[in-house]
Amino acid sequence: MSRSVKVRGIVLTSFVGAAVLALSACTPPLPPDVLAAQAEAQIVCQTGETQVSVPETLTGSMDAVGLGLGGVCPEQTVLEVPTGEAAPVALVDKTPTQADIDAFEATSCPNGSAIVVPAFAYPVTIAYNVIGLEGVVMTPEVVAGILTGTITSWEDPAIAAANEGFDFTALPPFTLMSVDTPQGSVEAMTAWLAQEAPEVWTAGTVGVLEGTQTFPTATDMILEMTAIESSIAVLPVYQAFNNVLPMANLPVTLEDGSELVITADDVQLYKVGAGATAITVDEATGSIFASPATGGVPVEGNFDLASSKIVLGEGAPLVGWPVLGYAHLLVCDDPANPLGLSFAQYVVRLAGQGALETYGVTPLPEPIRIQTFAPLKVTVQLNEDGTLPSAPASGDAASAESSPAP
Repeated sequence: MSRSVKVRGIVLTSFVGAAVLALSACTPPLPPDVLAAQAEAQIVCQTGETQVSVPETLTGSMDAVGLGLGGVCPEQTVLEVPTGEAAPVALVDKTPTQADIDAFEATSCPNGSAIVVPAFAYPVTIAYNVIGLEGVVMTPEVVAGILTGTITSWEDPAIAAANEGFDFTALPPFTLMSVDTPQGSVEAMTAWLAQEAPEVWTAGTVGVLEGTQTFPTATDMILEMTAIESSIAVLPVYQAFNNVLPMANLPVTLEDGSELVITADDVQLYKVGAGATAITVDEATGSIFASPATGGVPVEGNFDLASSKIVLGEGAPLVGWPVLGYAHLLVCDDPANPLGLSFAQYVVRLAGQGALETYGVTPLPEPIRIQTFAPLKVTVQLNEDGTLPSAPASGDAASAESSPAP
C-alpha cells in the first residue's frame, strides 16, 4: 500500500451571498440549504427556563446555544444540569441506546414521549503529552496497538515506519489513560478501529477501555495527563486543543488503496468527515440516529458540498477527518411543556449550529440537519405566492435568519 506525504487535503474558500428563491410545484428538487431556509424563516418564542442535562465533556455547549437563543427570545433561558438529573432535554455524547431512551423517559418525560435527533458531530483523536511533538501519524494498527497495550513505546517500529524524520529517542514509555465510564469519544475511536484494523482491534465498538489508568472524570484525567510525560488518551479534538495537548494525525484510505494523512487542526475537514455516518430512522417514533462517522469519506446523501461552504482544490479528493463522534438530543415531547421542544428546534437551526461551531464542535451536515426538522416538528408557513416570508408573521414570532450561519 502506498503512502502520501502529510497534506491538509482540501483547499478552502467561503461562498458569499445567498438568493431567496420562489417555490413552485414544477421546479426541480431544491438544494439542502434552500430547504433549510424554508423551515427556518420563523421561530416562535417561549417564556421560561429550559433545563438541559449535559455530560461533563460537553459542559458549556448548551449554554452557548442558549446565549444565541436569548438574543432572539430574551424571555427563553437555558440552564445546564449534570447528566442523570431530570430535565426535559438531555444531551448525550454518543448514539443513544434503547436503554438510554427508556431511562430518559422514566426520569424526565413521564407525561410525554422521547424524540431523538443528532445535535452535532465532534472530531476525536489520540492526544499525548510530549511538548513540541505535533502531528505524529498514527495508523489504525498503531492506535489499536496502543489501546490494547501491545505498543508501549514511541520507538516501536510501527510508529517509526509512519513518521520518517521524527526523533522518538529518550522519550518515556506510554502511560495510557481513560475515564472509567462510557465515553462517546472512545466509542467513535473504537468504531474506526473495528472498521479499519479488525485483525488488531477485536473488541468491537466499546465506550470503556480496559487495562488503562482510569479516572472518574475527563477533567481528572487531563489534569494528570498534563503532569506525566508520554501520557496518552483518546480525546475529542476540542478538549486536546483547549488543554494544549499535541494530537496525532490519522490516515484515510482512498479508492485506489493509497493513504492520505489528514491533519488534526482543520475544522473544514471535520465537516467533510461528519458525512461518513450511517443514519437510521425509527419508523415508529420518527427519531433519527447517527452512528460515529468513521473513514473520512462521506456516505452518499449525507453531505452536500455546496451547502457546506467548502470548495475543493483542483484534483483534491472529497475526504475529511476519519473519526467523529455524534452527540444526540433526547427531547421530551410534552404538549403541556413546549420549552424543551422549542429549545431543541433552535439547536438544529443555522443559528444554533453556528453557536455550537463557535464552542468547538462540528455542525451537522445539511442533508442530515434538515432531516431533524420532521421529528422536532419544525414547520414553515410560506407566503400566498409560495415565497419565503421575510419577517415574523406577528406576535411573539421572531426571525432567526439574522444570526450568522455556520
